[in-house]
Amino acid sequence: MAPEIALAALEGLREPGNVLDPMSGSGTVVRQASFEGHRALAFDVDPLAVLVSRVSSRKVDIDRLESLYDDLIVDASELSSKEVKLPWIDSDEETESFIRYWFGPKQRSVLRKLAYIIHQMDCAATSRDRRHIDVLKVALSRIIITKEAGASLARDVSHSRPHKVVEVSDYDVLGGFQTSFMQVLGFLEGGMPKSDGVVKSGDARRLRQIASESIDLVVTSPPYLNAIDYLRGHKLSLVWFGYSLKAIRNIRGESIGAERAPSKVPSEATNQIRLAMLKEGRLPGRFDQIASRYAADLHLIVGQIKRVLKAEGKAVLVVGDSCVQSVFISNSDGVKQSALLHGLQLESSIRRELPRTSRYLPVSGDSLSKRMRFENILTFTKA
Repeated sequence: MAPEIALAALEGLREPGNVLDPMSGSGTVVRQASFEGHRALAFDVDPLAVLVSRVSSRKVDIDRLESLYDDLIVDASELSSKEVKLPWIDSDEETESFIRYWFGPKQRSVLRKLAYIIHQMDCAATSRDRRHIDVLKVALSRIIITKEAGASLARDVSHSRPHKVVEVSDYDVLGGFQTSFMQVLGFLEGGMPKSDGVVKSGDARRLRQIASESIDLVVTSPPYLNAIDYLRGHKLSLVWFGYSLKAIRNIRGESIGAERAPSKVPSEATNQIRLAMLKEGRLPGRFDQIASRYAADLHLIVGQIKRVLKAEGKAVLVVGDSCVQSVFISNSDGVKQSALLHGLQLESSIRRELPRTSRYLPVSGDSLSKRMRFENILTFTKA
């Protein structure tokens, strides 16, 4: 989500309103809405997305944050490796094997100490201090979720295409953590929101925590079919924050855009949305079933958006189209069809070319980049 899109959508709210992003990603919408003084609420199923969104949209006490960081570094330097107990790793052979494969012995030893102390801090923290501990987690995650050299033995982790490139690493975890912390600190010192955003773990298909007709504006960017599998890379960070591989796999398997067939026979609405996405074509083999599942998910998402919107409320959805097995997939037309079925009115549709200087994926030399040259900004109203 480009910040300028979020800001443009927020311009229509002249008074503080209720703003929702049901698929927060890195938290651009909730951060911008909080800066503008709106009551911002966001959800995501990805625990790392929830963590990053919280840190970017809440006020912190800089002095307290620096004090906790200093305590963490001192405790890590004094802690013996024998004292470190991480139950979700040490009692789970699969997760332990995963960490041994992706992290060298030197880095693994320091990461275990940092993870242990952060976990102890988290367990004993007040609700106010927990937001500061979240900052420490984000700073630590930033040296793992990287494109180039980081705390793991992999590359392209931030692109969710991790591949092991070395067997031994000299990477200095404490040094990298210090640099990362200072960068996050600088980001926070650069400006804090007028009000705290509220970010929770939740599924956009089932927004049970939100009352009907309570939201003035929804701004979000749904995953597109065959989307970037963020959890594939994020798990290298999440395993240090209390998540076993099994827990992450369960989250990943139920995510929107997951490569799984639908659990029940597609409804008529699902078939209409799928046809809008594929026009008259079909995808080969199991991919056609995956498209049906995605269409069903879109229908649930848009249905929830309509339910929570106030009368005269608006929804801005930023949607990327994609290509699967050389078949063009119009995810944006799928969203339009779902909105039509739910009675939302399309106010505007803008096709925006992604800036080449800020694209997440390379422009040339990569077939994946062909899916991401444009995005569609769709604005719907609830009559």
